[in-house]
Amino acid sequence: MINVADVHDETGLLAALQAGNQAAFKALYEKYHHALYRKTFQLLHSASETEDIIQEAFITLWEKRHDIDTARPLGPWLFTVTFNRAVNHLKKQLREKSKAAGLQPMPDHDFLEVEKQWELLEAAVSQLSPQKRRVFQLCKMEGRTYEEASQLMGISRYTVKEYLGEVMHNLREYVRKHVSYDTTLLVLLLLSCL
Repeated sequence: MINVADVHDETGLLAALQAGNQAAFKALYEKYHHALYRKTFQLLHSASETEDIIQEAFITLWEKRHDIDTARPLGPWLFTVTFNRAVNHLKKQLREKSKAAGLQPMPDHDFLEVEKQWELLEAAVSQLSPQKRRVFQLCKMEGRTYEEASQLMGISRYTVKEYLGEVMHNLREYVRKHVSYDTTLLVLLLLSCL
């Protein structure tokens, strides 16, 4: 069994997780919980619902631990799973409210459009340089401050701010070039919420 106390990098934690090591699971939970909570709470505005969504995401991680690619960072996968669960939760709430009010519920294809737009955003992010992608991940996906990101990356706070400005401009331009006007509005809304 892998000793988690000796593992200092995420790759080692993921290998231990694949082997069923609960201490590695706990270490990953502690590493990502706060950032997942901040981002999910921004969508749901409910502490209990946010905790439920995060718990579901970590249950999924445990269930799929054998399929995790240990060479890739876990953060993007966890944030995508959590985001998708939060969106599904919001869909369910909207359907229930519409039904209670006697309104026609929003068709599923509208929600599929939102998921397609999220995939477009992920494609846009993949076009960024590794440093800028990391700044986006830390500041927008994980909700870290410029100061926290600068310390983690070993660059100045000013550089983080500059990179993030460039990233947001590049993402908006990518979206405008790859989608129609109507779709652009929703993707830009997603960008502003991040």
